[in-house]
Amino acid sequence: MSVAREMMSAGPGCAVANGLLNSLETTKVKLQLHSSSVPVYSRPTTLGVMTQIAKEEGVVRGLMMPGLSASLTRSMLYGAYRVGLYASARDFLAGTMNGGGEPSLAHRIASGMFTGGLGSMLSCPLDVVRTRMQADSGLVGTDGRYTTGLRRGQSVRYQGMMDCFVSILRNEGLRAGLYRGSSVTVARASMMNGAQLASYDTLKRFLYWEEGPFLHLTCALASGIIAQTVVMPIDTIKSYMMLGNDWKAVWNIMKTNGPFWFYRGYMPACAGQGMIMVLQMPMIEQFRIMLGVAAI
Repeated sequence: MSVAREMMSAGPGCAVANGLLNSLETTKVKLQLHSSSVPVYSRPTTLGVMTQIAKEEGVVRGLMMPGLSASLTRSMLYGAYRVGLYASARDFLAGTMNGGGEPSLAHRIASGMFTGGLGSMLSCPLDVVRTRMQADSGLVGTDGRYTTGLRRGQSVRYQGMMDCFVSILRNEGLRAGLYRGSSVTVARASMMNGAQLASYDTLKRFLYWEEGPFLHLTCALASGIIAQTVVMPIDTIKSYMMLGNDWKAVWNIMKTNGPFWFYRGYMPACAGQGMIMVLQMPMIEQFRIMLGVAAI
């Protein structure tokens, strides 16, 4: 019953945080997939892309709404597993391998990697749908073609989250479509969660501050930046593969653009991850208190 309450406390907190900061996720995806050979954005920087999208499509429609339904659904499912199961997995490992003593950093990293990987395996189809919808977003003309965005001049592929889900499943299949790039996605989630939750958990113990919002905010911000820095190369590869590209295409674009390609969109990703954690972790901690569960 305690595990169920932990999962219930994590899902809503993750969904609210990701929903509020969906504009940064949209910007990150657009930057990662922007082609210098066919430039869509006059200034392919975080501020440049956000400004152009806001001017052409509006802040709400162009930045906040793309892929929002898929993002909220994914966050509820993924968050429930990645954060909700973490403390139980950590304590289980410490009890089994450390005689019930204080969990070590290795226990925290291993627990975070396990729960992050599990949550990602279950929510990978929603991740693909979200990425496709954010990449495809733009204004549509009377002829049914995009007039703005990365698919400018091309026909609209999806009418919404469910249409995108069904269309990918029908046309590309489960493995090649909804689970495209799943190996990268799961690896990214494992590394992200291991780095984020382990650093958050460890910093809370290291600082010896009183349990409360200020401690949660400080540790959340630091853990978000640490985690995003660790996984940024995998994050870029994941977005690229979810659009239908394979490892050969990844290798070719890496040779053309060099290693800095892996850190395209780093600033919005880092800002987004830090802000998401600042919103997410304190909310999750408060939900845990409301449901009678101990702090992480």
